[in-house]
Amino acid sequence: MVCRHAGPAGSDTVDDAKKLGGCVARSWATLLIAVAAGLAFAWPGLASLLIYERAGLLAGQAWRLWTGHLVHFNSRHLLLDLAVFLPAGVWLELITPRLARGFYLLTPPAVSAALLLFDSTLIRYAGLSGIATGLLVLLALVQLRRKAGEPPWFWLGVLLLVAVKTAVEAVAPGPLFVRFDPGVRAVPLAHVGGIVCALMAFISARPRCARAP
Repeated sequence: MVCRHAGPAGSDTVDDAKKLGGCVARSWATLLIAVAAGLAFAWPGLASLLIYERAGLLAGQAWRLWTGHLVHFNSRHLLLDLAVFLPAGVWLELITPRLARGFYLLTPPAVSAALLLFDSTLIRYAGLSGIATGLLVLLALVQLRRKAGEPPWFWLGVLLLVAVKTAVEAVAPGPLFVRFDPGVRAVPLAHVGGIVCALMAFISARPRCARAP
């Protein structure tokens, strides 16, 4: 009979709390963006100031290139975006924080610029879905490069699902999972832009960064 001696009462809880605190501290950028998206949704006046708006951008309101992605049209829109963005972002930021934070800094304006240049009919745009899609692709590529504990087919499956979803969205008459008010449509170009940014970030990143523990 083998007995395992337990540590002091409450020590496991303390250790778990420290680990959780460490994860929160290391993934601060992801959590900050999620909180900002929640505040933008809860405060309509702030949302109108932040949303991607073509006329505002052409008038020189450059901050909307970044902040437009924080705004969401309804609660389901916000929750579905965060359901992808939060786990993928926290995971990637714990693995390679510089790559994740650089992606957060450069991808929003790149996607917004693509919308501005290639979709002149788009008056307003909102949502983290383009960023979240790119983030998931970047995480999958990094994990495949790192040869992490998950089997390769898992991450290849993630990439395949993203590709299929993006292709279906390009031909579907409306959003796949979210219902918007009349006049609001899906913007597959934002998701394509997020994927392109993920590929560029992955190619430009040093392999040693992706292998960081």
